[in-house]
Amino acid sequence: MTPVEALTEPLPEHLFDAQQQAILDQSVARLRNELRRRAPLSAVETDAWLQRQNAPDSPELSFRRLKSHFLLIPRYLELHIRGTADPEFQSGLVYSSLNAYYFARLLDNVADGQSPGDAALLPMAAFFHYNFQAAYSGWFAPESPFWECFHELWIGMADATVEGSRKAEYSESDLEEATARKIAAVKIPVAAVCYRYGREDLLAGWLGFYDAFCCAHELLDDLGDCFSDLAAGRASYLLSQGNRDKLPGETIEGYLLRAGLERGYQAISEWLGEAERRAELLESGLLVSFVRNWRGRVENYWNAWLPDLKQLARLAEVLEGRPPAAIV
Repeated sequence: MTPVEALTEPLPEHLFDAQQQAILDQSVARLRNELRRRAPLSAVETDAWLQRQNAPDSPELSFRRLKSHFLLIPRYLELHIRGTADPEFQSGLVYSSLNAYYFARLLDNVADGQSPGDAALLPMAAFFHYNFQAAYSGWFAPESPFWECFHELWIGMADATVEGSRKAEYSESDLEEATARKIAAVKIPVAAVCYRYGREDLLAGWLGFYDAFCCAHELLDDLGDCFSDLAAGRASYLLSQGNRDKLPGETIEGYLLRAGLERGYQAISEWLGEAERRAELLESGLLVSFVRNWRGRVENYWNAWLPDLKQLARLAEVLEGRPPAAIV
């Protein structure tokens, strides 16, 4: 099994069941149908863009892999509260969250400059944003306290994203606070479940879980993208740590191969361990199983990558004239 296969294997059915898959399939079809109905002049181009964001998979499969968490965790919370999940409510949450994902992805692509052609589609952000927010308007009256939470999370995410784009270095202490704000949009459906069922008392614990889990997710992105980030001059937590820790005269590439990637993996494992601890405190068996599945796939990813990494590390030692270091 390749490292990518180990990491991106679809979730097992006990975590992503047939009902959830049906909801996802229906939501993707609804989004594409709405696109053709609401935006006929740009629907073909926008639909092709949607497919590229999930390539080589279809959206229906892609969102059962690494991106599944923001569709599943609100469902786990509703099951924890009620013992059952309302299919209509969950369908609305999934549809809203898919639109929020594509809204954020379009803005990120344009802001990062990685996909210059996407700038022409930027006006279609209106389509995704409308569909994302409209779902909540059907459940919560304007005076509902849910909207204060919504605004704090949604605008806080935008604010944190702008701030993060200006940073040339990240400190280790930045990670949890900055990540908690940067990924705040995924917390909105969790808040919706709490407010809909009058269980605001659960909100802090479930959002706290999300903070720990998303720190691991952020660091996993850093680990997978470190060399492309380095080539593009993009800052990340992993690269910032490398700039602080590398030896005098050592290149950042050499440091990553010698120690940085392993330290990144260890940090991911530690944050997933913290997420599991927080999940156990919430007494949700599904949430605990979900995190344990993640821990297993990250471990398999690292172990599948390790033989090649050891060879590259030895080559870097020769090229940089350093004594050999052990990678375990």
